[in-house]
Amino acid sequence: MPRLVAFDVDGTLLRGETICECLARNIGRAEEMRRFEAYRERSDIAAARRTMLDWYRPHGRDGLLRHLGQLRIAPGARAGFAALRARGIRTALVSITWKFAVDWLAAELGADDTIGTGWLETDAVADVWPEDKAAWLTARLGELGLSARQLVAVGDSWGDVPMLKLAARGYFVGAQMPEPMPHVLHRPGGDIGTIVAEILTD
Repeated sequence: MPRLVAFDVDGTLLRGETICECLARNIGRAEEMRRFEAYRERSDIAAARRTMLDWYRPHGRDGLLRHLGQLRIAPGARAGFAALRARGIRTALVSITWKFAVDWLAAELGADDTIGTGWLETDAVADVWPEDKAAWLTARLGELGLSARQLVAVGDSWGDVPMLKLAARGYFVGAQMPEPMPHVLHRPGGDIGTIVAEILTD
């Protein structure tokens, strides 16, 4: 039985519009955000995050969080998190998107731990990248006295590959697996409650 289940956010626990797309639409920046979403070079993404922070400052975190209720939480997510909590299994939201928004979703679902790109009190950005997901999970497992054999990960994109490879078992809910991973089950568009039921019965 796993002791920690780690979930990606955009595309995994949220379906359709991403956190950044939702915020951009509500503050009149949807067109620019569409361009940003196409970036693949790390330097471009880092620069885009700093531009987004310029957009966000006038609204403040609380003003931005009011828009997040428009996001579509994945089917079965609330029930799945409740089932894991009832069995005493910790949950983590592991994302490269903004941590203040990840924390909002964690409160909605009752998740225990979060990681995401930081909007610091100094108004600077603390970047999180795909490999940081696995590094953070490794550190968190150590703090909890657990091993990777007790970790399950759920993701939907190439950015989740590092944490999926770290975990003993994984589930991929994206349309196409980015690379073969024998220990990762492909559940395209999967209901999170159904995936949790698999986790609890395997």
